Amino acid sequence: MLRISHFRFLQRCRRLAASGALVGVACLVPFADVRAATTPGEGGGPAAIKSYLLGKLQSMAGAGHDFVSHADAYQKLVDASGGDYNRAALEHGAELQALIVKMQGDYRVYHNNGYETVEGIVAGTKAMVDFDTYLDAGVPKAEASTDSPYSPLVLKSRDGKIISDRNGNLFHYIIEPTLWGTKETYLRRLSVEAAASVKPLTVLPRAEVLTAAAADCARKLDDLLGVATRWQPTLDECVGALVWMTPTLNGYFDDWRDSRYNPQASLGRYVAESRVLDMRGIMSSLQIVCNAILPELNKKDPALAARLKSEYADIMNFIARVDERERRSGGKITAAQIEELAHQAKSLTDQLSPHLRQMAAVLNLHLPPKPTLA
Repeated sequence: MLRISHFRFLQRCRRLAASGALVGVACLVPFADVRAATTPGEGGGPAAIKSYLLGKLQSMAGAGHDFVSHADAYQKLVDASGGDYNRAALEHGAELQALIVKMQGDYRVYHNNGYETVEGIVAGTKAMVDFDTYLDAGVPKAEASTDSPYSPLVLKSRDGKIISDRNGNLFHYIIEPTLWGTKETYLRRLSVEAAASVKPLTVLPRAEVLTAAAADCARKLDDLLGVATRWQPTLDECVGALVWMTPTLNGYFDDWRDSRYNPQASLGRYVAESRVLDMRGIMSSLQIVCNAILPELNKKDPALAARLKSEYADIMNFIARVDERERRSGGKITAAQIEELAHQAKSLTDQLSPHLRQMAAVLNLHLPPKPTLA
């Protein structure tokens, strides 16, 4: 399984290629620098939160349909070569590579810079939590527990063959490993001659996996947009999302550590971008939710409003420092250092959590139960 650092990316790919190690589609292009965060404003209440959510989901849905178009084009090239991936690489290598790059770009729009920036809202509300489990958070059925539900995804190819049967969510267990070449099941290994036509690749994604995943992705993102459009958010729900989702930050550090040092645990996930970007995304969405409510809280408890604003800003500044530390280390931050940062993250969210419940009490809200699957 290929583990690729953000830094000296292409040079590392060349070294892997020279050594004969597996070089998957992850080596096509370096990771994009897409760290820009949305600057949250204040006020507007639930209506502002919904407006932010819909704006993001519309962009995500568009990228999902772009993914369908690019996957279909990829399938046509493979079909034009009689389903022979070696022949496809020899005859259409440059076109195939360009389409993979486009599909990786689509993924960054609907996932890294899309879903992760609304996950705090989607996973934190009863009306939408099912989408989180299906798309982004659900584990394989064999690994499921009360706290980690399995994704109900059953993905089939166009001819009805099962690709994945409740074996993990769509984003991290299917699309990401296929587009970044980290799961052999979803790839076709190339001959030496064919690989020479698509350097530095030695594999290509299976077309039927891409077309099935793309169609399902576009469908679910359209469905999510529809549910969000009909959603009538309340202050109770919005503060509930803050209460339930803010403490999830330290779990991202486990994913980050495993993606670098425990490939068996990460299963080829979290390679499209550093998990630090996803931390920024989910926490920025929660900061936006909080800031939308703060003016209402400020009317009753200005000190608490100022404290919450400061605490979310502290979390965002902490993540920015983590990001900078990772970049300056050249990707050499150790597992022990990541674990220490996870403890610091937990301290920040532990400090904030009781103040969120205090906000609910001051505003006389009824916090809904923790969102679970329908």
